[in-house]
Amino acid sequence: MPIAKGATMSPSLKYTISLLRKYLKPYIGQVVLLGILLVIYNGIQIANPQVIRFYIDAVFADTLDSKAILFASLMYIGFSLIHRSVYVVVRYLSQKLAWSTTNDLRVDMTNHCMNLDMTFHNQYKTGEMIERIDGDASSLSEFFSTFAIYFFGSLILLIGVLTAVFIEKWVYGVLFLGFAFLALIAFYFVRNVSSPLWKKARESTTALFGHIEESVSGLEDIKGNGADEFLMKRFHEVSQTDFQNKNKAMIVSRTYYAINVTMRAVLNIGILVVSHYLSSFLDTDPGVIYLLLTYGTNLLWPLRLLLWQIEQLQNSLANVERINEFFQIEKKISDDGELEFPEGKVNLAFNNLDFGYAKNLVLKDISFNLEPGRKMGLVGQTGSGKTTLARLIFRLYDPKSGKIRVNGINTKNFPLKELRSNIAYVTQDVELFKASIRDNVTFFDKEIPEEIILEIFKDIGLEKWYNNLPNGLETIIKSEECGLSAGEEQLLALTRAFLKNPKIVILDEASSRLDPATERQIEIALEKLLQGRSAIIIAHRLTTLYKVDDILILSDGEMMEYGSREDLAKNPNSQFSQLLQKGMEEVLQ
Repeated sequence: MPIAKGATMSPSLKYTISLLRKYLKPYIGQVVLLGILLVIYNGIQIANPQVIRFYIDAVFADTLDSKAILFASLMYIGFSLIHRSVYVVVRYLSQKLAWSTTNDLRVDMTNHCMNLDMTFHNQYKTGEMIERIDGDASSLSEFFSTFAIYFFGSLILLIGVLTAVFIEKWVYGVLFLGFAFLALIAFYFVRNVSSPLWKKARESTTALFGHIEESVSGLEDIKGNGADEFLMKRFHEVSQTDFQNKNKAMIVSRTYYAINVTMRAVLNIGILVVSHYLSSFLDTDPGVIYLLLTYGTNLLWPLRLLLWQIEQLQNSLANVERINEFFQIEKKISDDGELEFPEGKVNLAFNNLDFGYAKNLVLKDISFNLEPGRKMGLVGQTGSGKTTLARLIFRLYDPKSGKIRVNGINTKNFPLKELRSNIAYVTQDVELFKASIRDNVTFFDKEIPEEIILEIFKDIGLEKWYNNLPNGLETIIKSEECGLSAGEEQLLALTRAFLKNPKIVILDEASSRLDPATERQIEIALEKLLQGRSAIIIAHRLTTLYKVDDILILSDGEMMEYGSREDLAKNPNSQFSQLLQKGMEEVLQ
């Protein structure tokens, strides 16, 4: 339908056009070729009924013209072969174009997701992100792969049919045009109803994915606490909501098809009635009747495809709105620093730092000064803010107030990449990819020489383990050829840290018990990693604190005690001294 005067294009449609323009631009050659092939494809579809009409007229002519019949037959066969061949190429090009563009979109969405800070990642579940990045992009891929063929192809066919009918007899042209106009009004009305329903259906699907991911990732705890029944009940509720939302959207969408069937019957009746009552001055030969009925079907066919694509467009517009919303999310961590990270050993200081995830503060007035090359043990019960403090150094979050300084420079003045490349953050949970040993320790950096990796393996005691690998550094982790123990995973995580050659090391000590030999191997590797570097160790065992120079004890986000290990150990009133008296193997929880 034409846009009324003063009307504006909907924001989602406007964004869809800008999205298409952006992602189709690199493939403009394929787009042009696809357009040419669509014109040829639909041109043949318009020409073929004319060939058959010629054939019918030749058969019913007063004198049988065998040459004309043979010519029409060969023309029809030739057009049909070309028509199907062009269709195959069009399908291939449209699929390739759709996957290329949506893969580019996936890459941009993934990059945007990776650049967002931890506040965002804490807010959304993994399943929701998978559905947003892959689900929404896949839906667009399915839409774009058919949109060029069916929407633009149908538009070309529709214009071609109306033009051919007007050329044949203007009366029939007016009939066809009026029919098309009424059909579009009906379809336009239904379209406005279906769009919000499809958006709601997509949101409920996202919620379902999020619930499934949450249930699977916490399966051990769920079974251990007997929460299976509750989870299944919740799953039933979420899946029912998803089913009902999709069902409502589908019911409204199917109204298109009822309208289509009704109008097809009306058009055919109209053609026959007009031909009967106007037969005295209109050409009503069998060939003409066949031509009009075929063009009537050809008019209904593009209208049917157009309405289907409008339905798909509504579904895709809902996805596009979600993609737009996703790209509108801005990271709260600024990255406008320009200073280079200091060379050599560095000093790390917290100055009156406060931090909270919402209104409640998690860390309150934290201040300490870690001298170059010294190691500080971070102690506190679960929830005291130890891990949060470590993440602030890495700038996964920014403090609400106060400053973090390196050699007196606010960490916000360093580019994020520069800051993080000089800090090694070794967490308790080692995340390994189903990829080669090389890719896992280098994070897919192909420029790191093999010799350096093997030298580190030798230094930290992984040489014997490495020599037993079937394919060396190309051995795939998490496969039948390479299963890893907890100790080996920890050592690979330390290898990553060694490769960074960091100036600051943050180590969240593994709380799980390892066998004595592996634990000693990890201790030796840590000693080499921490040598000459400023380090913060989140300690879970008191034995670990013997290796540090300073100690900071946190409780409910507040500093309870801070000072050198030797001074605190000598002070009988200090919490650290009291912890020592309880036994060296006490685990700090």
